[in-house]
Amino acid sequence: LDCPQCGCWHNGQHYPVGSEFWTDNSCSSKCTCPARGSKVQCFNASCPAGQYCGVQNGKPVCLENSYGICHVHGDPHYLSFDKVRHNFMGNCTYTLAKVCSNTTSLPYFNVEAKNEHLPVCCSWCDSSSLEKCHLLP
Repeated sequence: LDCPQCGCWHNGQHYPVGSEFWTDNSCSSKCTCPARGSKVQCFNASCPAGQYCGVQNGKPVCLENSYGICHVHGDPHYLSFDKVRHNFMGNCTYTLAKVCSNTTSLPYFNVEAKNEHLPVCCSWCDSSSLEKCHLLP
């Protein structure tokens, strides 16, 4: 049977000739299928500069770095990363952004805002804090 499109098998998964894939969720080992019926060839690798390792459709992939902005101001108004406005009037501490998993390549950080109740009328954002953040140059 002639099968020019037949590829390689790796851990029970079929890959077409010329395809590349990551073997782990940290994008540290990449494999290719060089020719039909051949064994996959794997090597140490990482995502290029400006990209990070993420999971998309259940598979590890390199994704472009992106950023978002959230705002906290006034008595107290919150504009979330998805540009939805919230007015939290309680005297609580709110988590604005944090790393939720230790399986990411991001350093741990936690950004919080604390509301204080004003006796006359309302609440306002009294303080914000940043815990354990290491910024790279």
